[in-house]
Amino acid sequence: MKGSIPSETDKILAVLFVEFDNNYGIKLSYQVPENFIAEVKFKVLENYFVTKSKQLHGKLIVTQMFDFQTIGIPTEIPHSNAVQNGRKVSIFNIVIVTKVGANTDPYEKILKKLISYFTIFEQEKQFLSSDGKNSRILGIINSIFHGINDHGYCCVNVIDELNVIKLSYVNKDHCVNPPQIKDSDVPIIISNLEESAAWDLTLRELYPFLDNQKPVRLLADLSLLDLVLVKKCIQSLIYYNLAFVVSPIRYSNTYYVTSAIQSIMQDSALQEECIEYVKMDERYPSPSWEVIFNLYETFQSGIKLKQVFLYEKPFMRNVNERRLVEFGLLKGILKRLHKYPVASSKINDADVSPELQDYIQHQVLDGQHSYDDICIKLNWKLEKVENDLDFCKTITIIQKLDV
Repeated sequence: MKGSIPSETDKILAVLFVEFDNNYGIKLSYQVPENFIAEVKFKVLENYFVTKSKQLHGKLIVTQMFDFQTIGIPTEIPHSNAVQNGRKVSIFNIVIVTKVGANTDPYEKILKKLISYFTIFEQEKQFLSSDGKNSRILGIINSIFHGINDHGYCCVNVIDELNVIKLSYVNKDHCVNPPQIKDSDVPIIISNLEESAAWDLTLRELYPFLDNQKPVRLLADLSLLDLVLVKKCIQSLIYYNLAFVVSPIRYSNTYYVTSAIQSIMQDSALQEECIEYVKMDERYPSPSWEVIFNLYETFQSGIKLKQVFLYEKPFMRNVNERRLVEFGLLKGILKRLHKYPVASSKINDADVSPELQDYIQHQVLDGQHSYDDICIKLNWKLEKVENDLDFCKTITIIQKLDV
């Protein structure tokens, strides 16, 4: 999955490849940019890069000396063809250099993933122990330096098209803790996923069906993917701020505007973001913020989307009413009113109609399943569920707003 571009404070200043050579000892074999670190400074730091104590192998070591910070993990990888080349292990460190105080967490993950790649490639392709290692490693650290700084990720064909290193910079401060995904949730994509789809096998299969309208269960069915995998993929998109989820948007849904609308009145940047998001047609003038604000205000006392569409006619003002709701849900401006049916404790078989028997059999009358959940689980249309349950004397309907 693509990452985020590091801030100026967190950008990489240099990438070093340091290794233990049988003839020369600890050696700075490559650095990008060239001549970043002078030999005098390297001599001061070399024992932090390749440590004498094996207990420190595999451990993150951060130094803050001179005017920069170094982040590295001393590593020892056994050679798969030690009999042929006479050497049993490679001892090395790929060191990332940043400004003092830069966030080390994203780079620790990058380095650990890189070491796991190197270990696998050595076992399968003699990556470290064969001839040609030098040019490959220089290409890798060059790609890390430019790719992470410029794009937040890098992708390197190491040996052939099937042996690829993919690394991304992920700052947890900019990530969203993903919720549990329900079968009825609809993923709303808020960023271009084409490059990300090339990275993730599940997303690659799912990508053609992501239209901001299909619920998760239907996406799994259409893509022929396991439902659990699809949910994990959606959670990953949410974590990287590439998507969010909403309940199915229908014209029969009731929405309420929240107090969050007031905060946008003071935020011109968010107003512009909203205008761009809800605009229906690029060929016509953008709607004003006042028009959009008044549309949101129509939800003040709770109103069905159908009523807004018929009476306010947002399309006449170049506003896409569906995207108006999406943006409102994303920013907490709107909340959806859900219905949760609960069966009476006194219900008995004699009172149960054939229609109601299916609901009881599937255990969806417990107050934990919304109408949306029931529609997806039983593969029924909303109209049927409403007709069966809304006026049933043995069913109590609890109405709750989104949390």
